[in-house]
Amino acid sequence: MSLCARCKGRLLCGRAKCPLLVKFRYVGRLSEGELEGATPPSVFVGRFGYPKVYAGPLISTTQNPEYLDSPWLWSGSVEDIIRLRMSLTRGIKPLDVDAAANPDRYTIELQEAVASTRHVDVEAEITKIVKRPVFDDVAQPIGIAAKIGRFRLAENPKIPQKVEKLYYDDAKAVDAVKSLFDSGFSTYYIQKVFSVGMLGEKSNRKLVPTRWSITAVHDILGEEIKKEIADFDSIGECMLFSYEHFGNHFEVILSPGNYSFQLVEIWLRKSFWSPDSTWIGYDSEGIGRKSEYSELSGGYYAARLPALEYLRRARRQARITVIREITPDYYAPLGVWVVEEGVRRALRQRPEVFDTFGKALEKASSRIKTDKNLWISKLKVFQSSLSSFFS
Repeated sequence: MSLCARCKGRLLCGRAKCPLLVKFRYVGRLSEGELEGATPPSVFVGRFGYPKVYAGPLISTTQNPEYLDSPWLWSGSVEDIIRLRMSLTRGIKPLDVDAAANPDRYTIELQEAVASTRHVDVEAEITKIVKRPVFDDVAQPIGIAAKIGRFRLAENPKIPQKVEKLYYDDAKAVDAVKSLFDSGFSTYYIQKVFSVGMLGEKSNRKLVPTRWSITAVHDILGEEIKKEIADFDSIGECMLFSYEHFGNHFEVILSPGNYSFQLVEIWLRKSFWSPDSTWIGYDSEGIGRKSEYSELSGGYYAARLPALEYLRRARRQARITVIREITPDYYAPLGVWVVEEGVRRALRQRPEVFDTFGKALEKASSRIKTDKNLWISKLKVFQSSLSSFFS
């Protein structure tokens, strides 16, 4: 089912519903009426029906709501994350994406809640239980959905001055995203305020579906950092980093040379997006802007960004090779944060150092379950370095 590995729930097969995703539709317990809880803070903006979408807060009735939306802190198993995220109720209300340019009271409350740096107590009126949890390859899992009527913040949100300034300014979205990132805000925070239309030129602001906003922020930041490192000196040695979590194994090789990035993605048989056979995908780029959307979907941009962050901190450029192998332990989609954090955590490990790319690749392949002859030919950037690897 190689089409499934490429599609990842985007319905490229023509079906009305993804037969793989339907297996993971959970039904939670929730009743109509008043709901008092806290938003982590977080929001979900749907994409179906665009430009008419369903948008609303994620609401928790558990303790420590911030943890429910902090992927950089998560560990454990796929089941642990599903259980964690299924405790969130997804409030939904129909909105036009242009509502961000001239927000009504509901949209403003949503924006203020999401911009807060700590959880915000909220009150909502549940008018109908939809019973449709979200499982997606880009966004994190979310529990039961419910249509909401009245919604209000029960306390004042804590919004950073930097964010308030950008909200009232007329800066372009790309500049605003980069400014927040340079000021130390996480990609997860930026994705949320971007999604609720708080950034960009006021007249052009729109609600952005959560799935799109995640990849958009990864792409914007990646391309901006590429501009910064273009004139840096190259690293002087080959470094290999390795990490594994949630059934995803990562090998990251940084080798001397001008910037380039390539990702090999291997979905083992019985992993979520490739139940019947192993599927191998590949994509790459140079220092110029990547003009076409990657066949590897949002995972490509999520893998690229932390590698670029590493080079920016080191004030160096390098050839980047990422090998991601997904095992059957990854039996439900958790979102591209698995990739972003996987590569980021790999680059925090102590690297193995080699004098050639081929030797680093040979070591990396020893930790990959898939036969190297099935995926090594995908690497197009360093073919001249691979002759010894095959001998």
